[in-house]
Amino acid sequence: MRAACMLKDTAETLKKQLLIKQLQIESLLEVTKAINNNYSSGTLFRIYEFILRAQMGVDKLVVFHKNNMWTCVCSYGLQGEEALIVNTNIEGKFTNYKDATRLTEKPPHLPEIAPFEWIVPVYHKERPLAFLLMGEMKTNSDTLGEKIKFIQTITNIIIVAIENKRLFKQQLQQERFNKELEVAAQVQNMMIPKHLPNEKHLQMAGLYLPHSNVGGDYYDYLPISPTEFMVCMADISGKGVAAALLMANVQAVLRTLAHESHSLKELVAKLNLRVKDITGGDNYITLFIARYNAQTQTLHYINAGHNPPVLLHQNQMQLLTEGCTILGILDELPFIDEAVLTVKPNTLIFAYTDGLVDLQNDKGDYFTDTRLHEFLLNHTHFSAVSLIEQLSQTINAFKGNQPPSDDISMLSFRVL
Repeated sequence: MRAACMLKDTAETLKKQLLIKQLQIESLLEVTKAINNNYSSGTLFRIYEFILRAQMGVDKLVVFHKNNMWTCVCSYGLQGEEALIVNTNIEGKFTNYKDATRLTEKPPHLPEIAPFEWIVPVYHKERPLAFLLMGEMKTNSDTLGEKIKFIQTITNIIIVAIENKRLFKQQLQQERFNKELEVAAQVQNMMIPKHLPNEKHLQMAGLYLPHSNVGGDYYDYLPISPTEFMVCMADISGKGVAAALLMANVQAVLRTLAHESHSLKELVAKLNLRVKDITGGDNYITLFIARYNAQTQTLHYINAGHNPPVLLHQNQMQLLTEGCTILGILDELPFIDEAVLTVKPNTLIFAYTDGLVDLQNDKGDYFTDTRLHEFLLNHTHFSAVSLIEQLSQTINAFKGNQPPSDDISMLSFRVL
């Protein structure tokens, strides 16, 4: 009789265990189907909540997940002040828990966990992804261990699925951003002049090396008449798409103003107002702009806070510094000085942006204006094209494996 009772009890226990296993398998199947059907995170957590509440007998829970910051993504059964935990910043609070832990002793420095009996963490390597805080479970000691393992398993599955959704969304956003950058780079490359004059009385060459796909450097060559042209070199504050968009506006305004018979002073004053209107004073540009007349051999120029271009003639060097302050900050520039020079035959003028002289090598040394000036004096007899090519090789050798920290632009022209 006793043996029969024991056998019956064993059968009942096995039946209960089999039922629990069946429920667990069905729950895992339901969750897997939901993940495969790409259900929303909210739907996944509703399924998760039902499983823990109805099938595991958990009376209360709260789940924190870290995206950019820790947020409560699921909760139920919280009473009164217990509900305040959903707005708690848990950054760094639960990282001592590496596995499912019964909270038999509640740490006094973590009053948030006082209403809960279990904490279940989810990690990716050493990085915490989520923490589950649970209340009591309706179960007996024989099945407690199995239920905790199952809760760990299903919590990991749900959190990893949501993390994968987040990473996939992030990847799509990055791909979209990269595509936008690619289009912006193509548009920007169209704005940089591809064909510069290389004639009997004028040689010109330029090079643009953006720090990323797009940047804020700009140079241009603008023919005004058969005997007159303008050149400019600008550096827009900032990097990336925003700087490229501002650069496109600057180019459009400059090209329009250049053909309206304005003096350089009027042109710079109007450009300053336009940049101020576009950016609201949040961005600025430095600019060197010059107008050259081949008949009179005169060069008019204004330097608006830009790195001084270098004029070289017969091994003599002159820095073109006259002008005004940077553009786009003030509604009205306090002064604009326009310089006028007589440019003798075989004169070389070299303009550049600060990314060139701020270039660093592996030792942390800068290329500096001094190195640039020495290079120009040693290569003053080179053609405009050869000068740019040789300087490009020189800076590549100087920087070694150190990537540039800014856009680099250079423009040289020689009057023959």
